[in-house]
Amino acid sequence: MKGSCMALAQSSDTVNDKPIRLRLCQAYFGFAMLLALVFGFLCSPHMFEYDISMVRVLLLMAGGSVTLWLMSQRARSARAVGAITAIAYALLAMVDHAAFGALDTFATYAGGPATTALMIAEYAGAAAVAAYLIFSPQAKRVLKNPPDLVPGASSGHSWDMPMRERVRTRVFWRDLMIYFIVFSLLGHWAEILFCKLIVAGVFMGDYDPTNAMLWSQWLFPFTAEGAAAVAIVLILHPASRWLVKKTGGRIWLAVLLSFLLNALVCTSIDFTTGMIANQDYALWDYRALPFNFMGQVCLQNSMVYSIAATLIVWVFYPLLDKALRRMPRGVANAIGFGLLGMYLFLAMLYFFDIAALFGGWKL
Repeated sequence: MKGSCMALAQSSDTVNDKPIRLRLCQAYFGFAMLLALVFGFLCSPHMFEYDISMVRVLLLMAGGSVTLWLMSQRARSARAVGAITAIAYALLAMVDHAAFGALDTFATYAGGPATTALMIAEYAGAAAVAAYLIFSPQAKRVLKNPPDLVPGASSGHSWDMPMRERVRTRVFWRDLMIYFIVFSLLGHWAEILFCKLIVAGVFMGDYDPTNAMLWSQWLFPFTAEGAAAVAIVLILHPASRWLVKKTGGRIWLAVLLSFLLNALVCTSIDFTTGMIANQDYALWDYRALPFNFMGQVCLQNSMVYSIAATLIVWVFYPLLDKALRRMPRGVANAIGFGLLGMYLFLAMLYFFDIAALFGGWKL
């Protein structure tokens, strides 16, 4: 009888723990991340400063995304990642609220009680989540699976495989997402370098020194560069390997033909982006440069993009792909989810600007 009661108690404890307490932790991270996305959606980019607000939100989005994924895998590393994320986010939020007046504008619109309730929910929720993940024996029983740290666990998606086989694997799409996000962010800094070279007289052209999107909003994702990275993975790199075979292994000829193909694809992406987002020439205007077409593309820039694409196709992409294949699958997945969380917030902040309708506020 006693044994039956103990078994019943353990069963009840496990049933109550897995769907309720763990899901409450997941709900905290999910709600906090959703709230950050809503603020990003309502915030005007020029109002969101690159200070502690950006740091804590990106920490929440990256750490929260990784934590939610680890919890779904019942991985024991979710306890450490989740606790560190919750504690760090709460501490940064306290400093931001006390020293920099975050949510002051929100308080103007929503009122003091609503703002106080939001702050209490942030702090109390973070403390409860951290305490549960660190100290609860139940969390140790539920989150107990070891991390996937086997070297080379992602080796099944090598670019040596035919593309029709690669696209059937999850890791291929994960890596494609990583390339898109990373090159979207790096593309911003590539544009800054290009403008600096214009100033130095290396390239022809002009630039707008007051362009806040370029010079002040350092994490503004340039999706054209991300799209170019996707094109490299899906089209240009497979084409380069096909050209090597068709030219009988003559690398110089394969590289030359690859360069011409890269020029065609990169120019097409640049022109398409311009016709969609730059019809008024607010982002760039090449009409004064020689060999331009409709002011959206020009020979000089096409050559620069093509050289960069060729280097990526033949040198950098194979190195990155091999690094991801040799990386433990758990680590690569964590990187993917962390980048995705960050990118979602940046997309909400920079691609949607309806703050003028509500006055906007600073997180």
